[in-house]
Amino acid sequence: MKKIWSKFVVFALVVCLSGVVSVFAGCNTPTVDYEHTIIFYSSQGDSLQTITSNAIARFEAKYPGWKVEHTPQGGYDEVRDKVTQDLQGGFQPDLAYCYPDHVASYIQTQKVVDLNKYINSNENAHWNLTDEEGNVTVKTTEYKVGYSAEELADFVQMYYKEGYATNFGNAATYGYGDNAMLTLPFVKSTELLYYNKSALDACGFEVAKTWDELWAQCAKLVERYPSCTPLGYDSEANWFITMCEQNGWGYTSADSSENYLFGTPESKAKIAPWLEEMHNYYEKGYITTQTIYNAYTSGLFIKGAEDGGLIYCIGSSGGASHQNPGDTFKWGIAPIPGSEVNGEINNSVISQGPSLVMFTGGNGVTNASEKEMMTFMFIKELLDPTFQAAFSIGSGYNSARLSAVDVPEYQEHLAAADTNIVAKAAQVSEQLRDKFFVSPAFNGSSTARTQAGNIIVYCLKGEKQPMDALADAYQNCGGKNQY
Repeated sequence: MKKIWSKFVVFALVVCLSGVVSVFAGCNTPTVDYEHTIIFYSSQGDSLQTITSNAIARFEAKYPGWKVEHTPQGGYDEVRDKVTQDLQGGFQPDLAYCYPDHVASYIQTQKVVDLNKYINSNENAHWNLTDEEGNVTVKTTEYKVGYSAEELADFVQMYYKEGYATNFGNAATYGYGDNAMLTLPFVKSTELLYYNKSALDACGFEVAKTWDELWAQCAKLVERYPSCTPLGYDSEANWFITMCEQNGWGYTSADSSENYLFGTPESKAKIAPWLEEMHNYYEKGYITTQTIYNAYTSGLFIKGAEDGGLIYCIGSSGGASHQNPGDTFKWGIAPIPGSEVNGEINNSVISQGPSLVMFTGGNGVTNASEKEMMTFMFIKELLDPTFQAAFSIGSGYNSARLSAVDVPEYQEHLAAADTNIVAKAAQVSEQLRDKFFVSPAFNGSSTARTQAGNIIVYCLKGEKQPMDALADAYQNCGGKNQY
Protein backbone atom coordinates (compact mmCIF):
# COMPACT_ATOMS: atom_id res chain seq x y z
CA MET A 1 0.00 0.00 0.00
CA LYS A 2 2.90 2.41 0.73
CA LYS A 3 3.96 2.23 -2.92
CA ILE A 4 0.41 3.01 -4.03
CA TRP A 5 0.11 6.02 -1.75
CA SER A 6 3.52 7.41 -2.70
CA LYS A 7 2.64 7.08 -6.39
CA PHE A 8 -0.54 9.12 -5.94
CA VAL A 9 1.21 11.78 -3.84
CA VAL A 10 3.61 12.29 -6.75
CA PHE A 11 0.72 12.32 -9.21
CA ALA A 12 -1.11 14.93 -7.13
CA LEU A 13 1.95 17.19 -7.22
CA VAL A 14 2.17 16.82 -10.98
CA VAL A 15 -1.51 17.69 -11.31
CA CYS A 16 -1.15 20.77 -9.15
CA LEU A 17 2.00 22.04 -10.85
CA SER A 18 0.74 21.46 -14.39
CA GLY A 19 -2.72 22.95 -13.78
CA VAL A 20 -4.49 19.85 -15.10
CA VAL A 21 -8.05 19.59 -13.75
CA SER A 22 -8.63 16.31 -11.92
CA VAL A 23 -11.11 14.76 -9.58
CA PHE A 24 -9.02 15.96 -6.67
CA ALA A 25 -10.70 18.65 -4.59
CA GLY A 26 -7.85 21.16 -4.79
CA CYS A 27 -4.20 20.10 -4.60
CA ASN A 28 -4.09 18.23 -1.31
CA THR A 29 -2.76 14.71 -1.04
CA PRO A 30 -5.53 12.38 -2.24
CA THR A 31 -7.40 10.39 0.36
CA VAL A 32 -8.76 7.79 -2.06
CA ASP A 33 -7.06 4.54 -3.03
CA TYR A 34 -7.95 4.72 -6.71
CA GLU A 35 -6.72 1.19 -7.35
CA HIS A 36 -9.58 -0.14 -5.20
CA THR A 37 -12.19 2.62 -5.49
CA ILE A 38 -14.66 2.79 -8.37
CA ILE A 39 -15.39 6.39 -9.36
CA PHE A 40 -18.99 6.76 -10.54
CA TYR A 41 -20.39 9.96 -12.09
CA SER A 42 -24.16 10.46 -12.33
CA SER A 43 -26.80 13.19 -12.41
CA GLN A 44 -28.73 11.86 -9.42
CA GLY A 45 -30.34 14.17 -6.88
CA ASP A 46 -30.33 13.53 -3.16
CA SER A 47 -33.30 11.15 -3.06
CA LEU A 48 -31.93 8.92 -5.82
CA GLN A 49 -28.46 8.97 -4.29
CA THR A 50 -30.04 7.50 -1.17
CA ILE A 51 -31.49 4.63 -3.20
CA THR A 52 -28.19 4.06 -5.00
CA SER A 53 -26.34 3.98 -1.69
CA ASN A 54 -28.10 0.65 -1.05
CA ALA A 55 -26.55 -0.86 -4.19
CA ILE A 56 -23.17 0.53 -3.17
CA ALA A 57 -23.48 -1.00 0.30
CA ARG A 58 -24.36 -4.40 -1.16
CA PHE A 59 -21.41 -4.23 -3.54
CA GLU A 60 -18.94 -3.26 -0.81
CA ALA A 61 -20.24 -6.04 1.46
CA LYS A 62 -19.82 -8.66 -1.28
CA TYR A 63 -16.33 -7.56 -2.27
CA PRO A 64 -14.24 -6.59 0.78
CA GLY A 65 -11.52 -4.08 0.05
CA TRP A 66 -13.47 -2.41 -2.76
CA LYS A 67 -15.28 0.92 -2.48
CA VAL A 68 -17.49 3.07 -4.71
CA GLU A 69 -17.22 6.85 -4.73
CA HIS A 70 -20.46 8.18 -6.19
CA THR A 71 -20.02 11.75 -7.40
CA PRO A 72 -23.08 13.43 -8.98
CA GLN A 73 -22.08 16.20 -11.40
CA GLY A 74 -25.37 18.06 -11.91
CA GLY A 75 -27.40 17.38 -15.05
CA TYR A 76 -26.59 15.10 -17.98
CA ASP A 77 -24.73 17.86 -19.81
CA GLU A 78 -22.58 18.48 -16.74
CA VAL A 79 -21.75 14.77 -16.55
CA ARG A 80 -20.76 14.85 -20.23
CA ASP A 81 -18.62 17.95 -19.79
CA LYS A 82 -16.87 16.56 -16.70
CA VAL A 83 -16.13 13.22 -18.36
CA THR A 84 -14.81 14.97 -21.48
CA GLN A 85 -12.59 17.18 -19.36
CA ASP A 86 -11.31 14.26 -17.31
CA LEU A 87 -10.60 12.11 -20.36
CA GLN A 88 -8.40 14.87 -21.70
CA GLY A 89 -6.52 14.97 -18.39
CA GLY A 90 -6.19 11.20 -18.11
CA PHE A 91 -8.01 11.13 -14.79
CA GLN A 92 -11.49 9.96 -15.71
CA PRO A 93 -14.17 8.06 -13.79
CA ASP A 94 -14.53 4.31 -14.08
CA LEU A 95 -18.28 4.47 -14.69
CA ALA A 96 -20.64 7.24 -15.76
CA TYR A 97 -24.18 8.03 -16.77
CA CYS A 98 -24.34 8.67 -20.50
CA TYR A 99 -26.49 9.39 -23.48
CA PRO A 100 -25.54 7.84 -26.84
CA ASP A 101 -24.36 11.15 -28.30
CA HIS A 102 -21.99 11.55 -25.34
CA VAL A 103 -20.41 8.16 -26.00
CA ALA A 104 -20.01 9.00 -29.68
CA SER A 105 -17.45 11.59 -28.63
CA TYR A 106 -15.89 9.54 -25.81
CA ILE A 107 -14.91 6.68 -28.12
CA GLN A 108 -12.38 8.91 -29.85
CA THR A 109 -10.17 8.42 -26.79
CA GLN A 110 -10.41 4.60 -27.20
CA LYS A 111 -10.94 4.41 -23.43
CA VAL A 112 -14.54 3.21 -23.63
CA VAL A 113 -14.58 -0.46 -22.61
CA ASP A 114 -16.19 -3.08 -24.83
CA LEU A 115 -18.36 -4.72 -22.17
CA ASN A 116 -18.73 -8.00 -24.05
CA LYS A 117 -15.64 -9.47 -22.40
CA TYR A 118 -17.46 -9.27 -19.07
CA ILE A 119 -21.01 -9.88 -20.28
CA ASN A 120 -19.88 -13.19 -21.82
CA SER A 121 -17.41 -14.19 -19.09
CA ASN A 122 -17.78 -17.57 -17.34
CA GLU A 123 -15.43 -16.61 -14.52
CA ASN A 124 -16.30 -15.94 -10.92
CA ALA A 125 -15.40 -12.53 -9.52
CA HIS A 126 -11.86 -12.50 -8.13
CA TRP A 127 -9.45 -9.84 -6.95
CA ASN A 128 -6.32 -9.27 -4.90
CA LEU A 129 -6.96 -8.11 -1.34
CA THR A 130 -3.97 -6.33 0.22
CA ASP A 131 -3.79 -5.76 3.97
CA GLU A 132 -2.04 -2.90 5.76
CA GLU A 133 1.21 -4.89 5.93
CA GLY A 134 1.19 -5.42 2.18
CA ASN A 135 0.20 -9.08 2.28
CA VAL A 136 -1.85 -10.15 -0.75
CA THR A 137 -4.72 -12.63 -0.67
CA VAL A 138 -6.60 -13.71 -3.80
CA LYS A 139 -10.31 -13.41 -3.07
CA THR A 140 -12.83 -15.43 -5.12
CA THR A 141 -16.61 -15.43 -4.73
CA GLU A 142 -19.47 -17.50 -6.04
CA TYR A 143 -20.71 -14.49 -8.01
CA LYS A 144 -20.43 -14.94 -11.76
CA VAL A 145 -18.96 -12.09 -13.76
CA GLY A 146 -21.04 -12.61 -16.89
CA TYR A 147 -24.74 -12.90 -17.64
CA SER A 148 -26.52 -16.10 -18.58
CA ALA A 149 -28.65 -16.30 -21.72
CA GLU A 150 -31.77 -16.10 -19.54
CA GLU A 151 -30.49 -12.98 -17.78
CA LEU A 152 -29.68 -11.27 -21.08
CA ALA A 153 -33.19 -12.08 -22.34
CA ASP A 154 -34.53 -10.33 -19.24
CA PHE A 155 -33.26 -6.97 -20.47
CA VAL A 156 -35.69 -4.80 -22.42
CA GLN A 157 -34.18 -5.62 -25.79
CA MET A 158 -34.63 -2.18 -27.34
CA TYR A 159 -32.76 -0.65 -24.43
CA TYR A 160 -30.05 -3.32 -24.51
CA LYS A 161 -29.44 -3.06 -28.25
CA GLU A 162 -28.85 0.69 -27.99
CA GLY A 163 -25.39 -0.16 -26.69
CA TYR A 164 -24.11 -1.91 -29.83
CA ALA A 165 -21.30 -0.15 -31.66
CA THR A 166 -23.34 -0.24 -34.89
CA ASN A 167 -25.49 2.52 -33.39
CA PHE A 168 -22.50 4.84 -33.14
CA GLY A 169 -21.64 6.30 -36.52
CA ASN A 170 -17.88 6.50 -36.01
CA ALA A 171 -17.17 3.50 -33.76
CA ALA A 172 -15.31 1.45 -36.36
CA THR A 173 -12.89 4.32 -36.91
CA TYR A 174 -11.65 3.88 -33.36
CA GLY A 175 -11.32 0.10 -33.42
CA TYR A 176 -14.74 -1.02 -32.14
CA GLY A 177 -16.31 -3.93 -34.03
CA ASP A 178 -20.00 -3.93 -34.93
CA ASN A 179 -20.88 -6.26 -32.05
CA ALA A 180 -18.93 -4.32 -29.44
CA MET A 181 -21.15 -3.35 -26.49
CA LEU A 182 -20.30 0.22 -25.53
CA THR A 183 -23.06 0.85 -22.99
CA LEU A 184 -25.61 -0.97 -20.88
CA PRO A 185 -29.01 0.54 -20.11
CA PHE A 186 -29.60 1.76 -16.57
CA VAL A 187 -33.12 3.17 -16.48
CA LYS A 188 -35.14 4.80 -19.21
CA SER A 189 -37.84 7.39 -19.56
CA THR A 190 -39.92 8.93 -22.28
CA GLU A 191 -42.03 12.03 -22.73
CA LEU A 192 -45.62 12.06 -21.55
CA LEU A 193 -48.55 14.44 -21.83
CA TYR A 194 -49.61 15.57 -18.35
CA TYR A 195 -52.96 17.29 -18.44
CA ASN A 196 -55.38 19.24 -16.28
CA LYS A 197 -58.42 17.00 -16.46
CA SER A 198 -60.58 19.44 -14.53
CA ALA A 199 -59.97 22.20 -17.09
CA LEU A 200 -60.56 19.91 -20.06
CA ASP A 201 -63.79 18.59 -18.53
CA ALA A 202 -65.02 22.12 -17.92
CA CYS A 203 -64.54 22.88 -21.62
CA GLY A 204 -66.06 19.60 -22.77
CA PHE A 205 -62.76 18.30 -24.20
CA GLU A 206 -61.15 14.88 -24.20
CA VAL A 207 -57.37 14.77 -23.95
CA ALA A 208 -55.86 15.61 -27.35
CA LYS A 209 -54.55 12.62 -29.29
CA THR A 210 -53.03 14.63 -32.16
CA TRP A 211 -51.30 17.98 -32.43
CA ASP A 212 -54.14 19.28 -34.62
CA GLU A 213 -56.64 18.40 -31.88
CA LEU A 214 -54.52 20.18 -29.27
CA TRP A 215 -54.20 23.40 -31.26
CA ALA A 216 -57.92 23.30 -32.07
CA GLN A 217 -58.70 23.29 -28.34
CA CYS A 218 -56.50 26.28 -27.50
CA ALA A 219 -58.86 29.14 -28.40
CA LYS A 220 -61.63 27.84 -26.15
CA LEU A 221 -59.19 27.01 -23.34
CA VAL A 222 -57.81 30.54 -23.36
CA GLU A 223 -61.32 31.98 -23.57
CA ARG A 224 -62.38 29.98 -20.49
CA TYR A 225 -59.09 30.53 -18.62
CA PRO A 226 -57.66 33.88 -19.89
CA SER A 227 -54.46 33.70 -17.86
CA CYS A 228 -53.61 30.10 -18.76
CA THR A 229 -51.07 28.84 -21.30
CA PRO A 230 -52.45 25.76 -23.05
CA LEU A 231 -49.10 23.98 -23.61
CA GLY A 232 -45.75 23.89 -21.88
CA TYR A 233 -42.92 21.79 -23.33
CA ASP A 234 -39.93 21.08 -21.12
CA SER A 235 -37.42 20.14 -23.83
CA GLU A 236 -37.24 22.25 -26.96
CA ALA A 237 -34.72 19.84 -28.49
CA ASN A 238 -36.98 16.84 -27.92
CA TRP A 239 -39.88 18.70 -29.49
CA PHE A 240 -37.96 19.48 -32.66
CA ILE A 241 -36.51 15.97 -32.90
CA THR A 242 -39.89 14.31 -32.25
CA MET A 243 -41.68 16.38 -34.89
CA CYS A 244 -39.00 15.46 -37.42
CA GLU A 245 -39.49 11.79 -36.53
CA GLN A 246 -43.28 11.84 -36.55
CA ASN A 247 -43.49 13.68 -39.86
CA GLY A 248 -40.51 12.10 -41.65
CA TRP A 249 -38.82 15.45 -42.19
CA GLY A 250 -35.31 14.29 -41.43
CA TYR A 251 -33.28 15.29 -38.38
CA THR A 252 -29.88 13.57 -38.35
CA SER A 253 -28.23 10.54 -39.90
CA ALA A 254 -25.23 8.36 -39.00
CA ASP A 255 -24.22 8.57 -42.68
CA SER A 256 -21.05 10.66 -42.69
CA SER A 257 -21.89 12.07 -46.12
CA GLU A 258 -24.60 14.16 -44.45
CA ASN A 259 -25.17 13.92 -40.71
CA TYR A 260 -27.43 16.97 -40.37
CA LEU A 261 -30.51 16.26 -42.44
CA PHE A 262 -32.48 19.17 -41.01
CA GLY A 263 -30.21 21.52 -42.98
CA THR A 264 -30.89 20.07 -46.42
CA PRO A 265 -33.11 22.06 -48.79
CA GLU A 266 -35.74 19.31 -48.75
CA SER A 267 -35.98 19.18 -44.96
CA LYS A 268 -35.91 22.94 -44.48
CA ALA A 269 -38.79 23.33 -46.91
CA LYS A 270 -40.88 20.95 -44.77
CA ILE A 271 -39.82 22.14 -41.32
CA ALA A 272 -40.00 25.90 -41.88
CA PRO A 273 -43.83 26.12 -42.28
CA TRP A 274 -44.30 24.24 -39.02
CA LEU A 275 -41.92 26.60 -37.23
CA GLU A 276 -43.84 29.57 -38.59
CA GLU A 277 -47.11 28.03 -37.38
CA MET A 278 -45.62 27.50 -33.90
CA HIS A 279 -44.49 31.14 -33.82
CA ASN A 280 -48.07 32.22 -34.53
CA TYR A 281 -49.35 30.04 -31.68
CA TYR A 282 -46.68 31.48 -29.38
CA GLU A 283 -47.83 34.99 -30.26
CA LYS A 284 -51.35 33.97 -29.25
CA GLY A 285 -50.09 32.79 -25.88
CA TYR A 286 -50.62 29.10 -26.53
CA ILE A 287 -47.05 27.89 -25.89
CA THR A 288 -44.15 28.20 -23.49
CA THR A 289 -41.01 26.14 -23.05
CA GLN A 290 -38.38 25.54 -20.40
CA THR A 291 -35.93 28.05 -21.86
CA ILE A 292 -38.57 30.72 -22.33
CA TYR A 293 -40.09 30.15 -18.89
CA ASN A 294 -36.57 29.82 -17.44
CA ALA A 295 -37.55 26.74 -15.44
CA TYR A 296 -39.21 23.38 -15.93
CA THR A 297 -42.75 24.06 -17.08
CA SER A 298 -44.09 21.61 -14.50
CA GLY A 299 -43.91 24.58 -12.13
CA LEU A 300 -46.58 26.26 -14.26
CA PHE A 301 -48.64 23.12 -14.68
CA ILE A 302 -49.25 22.60 -10.96
CA LYS A 303 -50.53 26.18 -10.49
CA GLY A 304 -53.86 25.40 -12.12
CA ALA A 305 -55.57 26.99 -15.11
CA GLU A 306 -57.30 29.69 -13.06
CA ASP A 307 -53.98 30.95 -11.70
CA GLY A 308 -52.04 31.24 -14.93
CA GLY A 309 -50.99 27.62 -15.21
CA LEU A 310 -50.84 25.17 -18.08
CA ILE A 311 -53.53 22.85 -19.39
CA TYR A 312 -51.05 20.47 -21.00
CA CYS A 313 -47.44 19.87 -20.03
CA ILE A 314 -45.05 17.63 -21.95
CA GLY A 315 -42.25 16.38 -19.76
CA SER A 316 -40.26 13.33 -18.83
CA SER A 317 -41.88 10.30 -17.25
CA GLY A 318 -38.93 10.43 -14.87
CA GLY A 319 -40.07 13.84 -13.64
CA ALA A 320 -43.65 12.85 -12.80
CA SER A 321 -43.35 13.75 -9.13
CA HIS A 322 -42.84 17.40 -10.13
CA GLN A 323 -46.12 17.37 -12.09
CA ASN A 324 -48.26 16.54 -9.06
CA PRO A 325 -50.77 19.36 -8.40
CA GLY A 326 -52.04 17.82 -5.16
CA ASP A 327 -55.64 18.82 -4.62
CA THR A 328 -55.51 21.85 -6.93
CA PHE A 329 -57.16 19.96 -9.81
CA LYS A 330 -57.71 16.49 -11.24
CA TRP A 331 -54.78 15.38 -13.36
CA GLY A 332 -54.27 12.79 -16.07
CA ILE A 333 -51.40 11.35 -18.11
CA ALA A 334 -51.50 10.29 -21.76
CA PRO A 335 -49.09 9.69 -24.65
CA ILE A 336 -47.86 12.85 -26.34
CA PRO A 337 -49.88 13.92 -29.39
CA GLY A 338 -49.20 12.30 -32.73
CA SER A 339 -48.87 13.76 -36.22
CA GLU A 340 -51.26 12.80 -38.98
CA VAL A 341 -49.28 11.73 -42.06
CA ASN A 342 -50.99 10.30 -45.15
CA GLY A 343 -54.13 9.56 -43.18
CA GLU A 344 -52.37 7.74 -40.35
CA ILE A 345 -51.32 8.94 -36.90
CA ASN A 346 -47.62 8.63 -36.10
CA ASN A 347 -47.26 8.48 -32.31
CA SER A 348 -43.47 8.07 -32.16
CA VAL A 349 -42.03 9.24 -28.86
CA ILE A 350 -38.43 9.64 -27.83
CA SER A 351 -36.62 7.15 -25.60
CA GLN A 352 -34.23 8.78 -23.18
CA GLY A 353 -32.71 8.26 -19.77
CA PRO A 354 -29.23 7.19 -18.72
CA SER A 355 -27.16 4.26 -19.83
CA LEU A 356 -23.86 3.25 -18.24
CA VAL A 357 -20.46 3.57 -19.91
CA MET A 358 -17.20 2.16 -18.50
CA PHE A 359 -13.73 3.64 -18.99
CA THR A 360 -10.29 2.13 -18.61
CA GLY A 361 -6.72 3.27 -18.17
CA GLY A 362 -7.25 6.34 -16.02
CA ASN A 363 -5.88 7.58 -12.71
CA GLY A 364 -2.54 5.84 -13.10
CA VAL A 365 -3.72 2.52 -11.69
CA THR A 366 -1.61 -0.61 -12.11
CA ASN A 367 -4.54 -3.03 -11.82
CA ALA A 368 -6.67 -1.81 -14.73
CA SER A 369 -7.98 -5.25 -15.71
CA GLU A 370 -8.96 -6.13 -12.15
CA LYS A 371 -10.61 -2.75 -11.70
CA GLU A 372 -12.57 -3.13 -14.92
CA MET A 373 -13.94 -6.47 -13.73
CA MET A 374 -14.93 -5.05 -10.35
CA THR A 375 -16.55 -2.04 -12.01
CA PHE A 376 -18.62 -4.48 -14.05
CA MET A 377 -19.64 -6.27 -10.84
CA PHE A 378 -20.89 -2.91 -9.54
CA ILE A 379 -22.82 -2.42 -12.79
CA LYS A 380 -24.51 -5.75 -12.08
CA GLU A 381 -25.64 -4.45 -8.69
CA LEU A 382 -27.20 -1.43 -10.40
CA LEU A 383 -28.94 -3.69 -12.92
CA ASP A 384 -30.21 -6.23 -10.39
CA PRO A 385 -34.00 -6.50 -10.89
CA THR A 386 -34.78 -5.85 -7.22
CA PHE A 387 -32.66 -2.70 -7.19
CA GLN A 388 -34.09 -1.67 -10.55
CA ALA A 389 -37.60 -1.96 -9.11
CA ALA A 390 -36.67 0.18 -6.09
CA PHE A 391 -35.03 2.81 -8.30
CA SER A 392 -38.03 2.87 -10.64
CA ILE A 393 -40.43 3.35 -7.73
CA GLY A 394 -38.35 6.22 -6.39
CA SER A 395 -37.67 7.92 -9.71
CA GLY A 396 -40.52 7.18 -12.11
CA TYR A 397 -38.07 5.80 -14.66
CA ASN A 398 -38.70 2.45 -16.33
CA SER A 399 -36.49 -0.48 -15.46
CA ALA A 400 -34.06 -1.95 -17.95
CA ARG A 401 -34.99 -5.43 -16.68
CA LEU A 402 -38.33 -7.02 -17.50
CA SER A 403 -38.48 -8.99 -14.25
CA ALA A 404 -38.39 -5.81 -12.17
CA VAL A 405 -42.14 -5.47 -12.72
CA ASP A 406 -42.61 -8.82 -10.97
CA VAL A 407 -41.04 -7.59 -7.74
CA PRO A 408 -43.91 -7.41 -5.20
CA GLU A 409 -43.10 -3.83 -4.16
CA TYR A 410 -43.26 -2.73 -7.78
CA GLN A 411 -46.59 -4.49 -8.28
CA GLU A 412 -47.95 -2.60 -5.28
CA HIS A 413 -46.59 0.61 -6.76
CA LEU A 414 -48.37 0.13 -10.09
CA ALA A 415 -51.58 -0.83 -8.32
CA ALA A 416 -51.77 2.73 -7.00
CA ALA A 417 -51.57 4.30 -10.48
CA ASP A 418 -55.00 5.93 -10.24
CA THR A 419 -53.90 8.12 -7.35
CA ASN A 420 -50.09 8.08 -7.56
CA ILE A 421 -48.80 10.24 -10.42
CA VAL A 422 -45.36 8.59 -10.44
CA ALA A 423 -46.92 5.13 -10.71
CA LYS A 424 -49.27 6.34 -13.45
CA ALA A 425 -46.36 7.77 -15.43
CA ALA A 426 -44.54 4.44 -15.21
CA GLN A 427 -47.68 2.58 -16.27
CA VAL A 428 -48.31 4.78 -19.32
CA SER A 429 -44.68 4.82 -20.45
CA GLU A 430 -44.44 1.01 -20.16
CA GLN A 431 -47.27 0.83 -22.71
CA LEU A 432 -45.39 2.99 -25.21
CA ARG A 433 -42.30 0.84 -25.77
CA ASP A 434 -43.28 -0.06 -29.33
CA LYS A 435 -43.54 3.68 -30.11
CA PHE A 436 -40.04 4.57 -28.89
CA PHE A 437 -37.30 5.90 -31.17
CA VAL A 438 -33.73 7.06 -30.65
CA SER A 439 -31.67 9.41 -32.80
CA PRO A 440 -28.40 8.31 -34.41
CA ALA A 441 -25.29 8.85 -32.29
CA PHE A 442 -22.16 10.23 -33.92
CA ASN A 443 -19.45 12.74 -33.14
CA GLY A 444 -21.48 15.92 -33.42
CA SER A 445 -24.92 14.57 -32.53
CA SER A 446 -24.77 16.27 -29.13
CA THR A 447 -24.16 19.60 -30.87
CA ALA A 448 -27.07 18.90 -33.21
CA ARG A 449 -29.33 18.39 -30.23
CA THR A 450 -28.31 21.73 -28.73
CA GLN A 451 -28.90 23.48 -32.03
CA ALA A 452 -32.31 21.81 -32.42
CA GLY A 453 -33.40 23.39 -29.15
CA ASN A 454 -32.07 26.77 -30.26
CA ILE A 455 -34.12 26.60 -33.47
CA ILE A 456 -37.33 26.25 -31.48
CA VAL A 457 -36.56 29.14 -29.13
CA TYR A 458 -35.45 31.52 -31.88
CA CYS A 459 -38.49 30.79 -34.02
CA LEU A 460 -41.09 30.86 -31.24
CA LYS A 461 -39.87 34.25 -30.07
CA GLY A 462 -39.51 35.58 -33.60
CA GLU A 463 -35.81 36.31 -33.13
CA LYS A 464 -35.01 34.48 -36.37
CA GLN A 465 -37.00 33.51 -39.41
CA PRO A 466 -37.36 29.72 -39.73
CA MET A 467 -35.14 29.33 -42.80
CA ASP A 468 -32.44 31.46 -41.19
CA ALA A 469 -32.64 29.57 -37.89
CA LEU A 470 -32.31 26.24 -39.70
CA ALA A 471 -29.40 27.47 -41.81
CA ASP A 472 -27.58 28.93 -38.79
CA ALA A 473 -28.05 25.74 -36.78
CA TYR A 474 -26.71 23.68 -39.68
CA GLN A 475 -23.67 25.91 -39.96
CA ASN A 476 -23.09 25.78 -36.18
CA CYS A 477 -23.03 21.99 -36.42
CA GLY A 478 -20.31 22.17 -39.07
CA GLY A 479 -22.49 20.83 -41.87
CA LYS A 480 -20.50 19.54 -44.82
CA ASN A 481 -22.39 21.53 -47.45
CA GLN A 482 -23.67 25.07 -47.29
CA TYR A 483 -27.33 24.93 -48.27
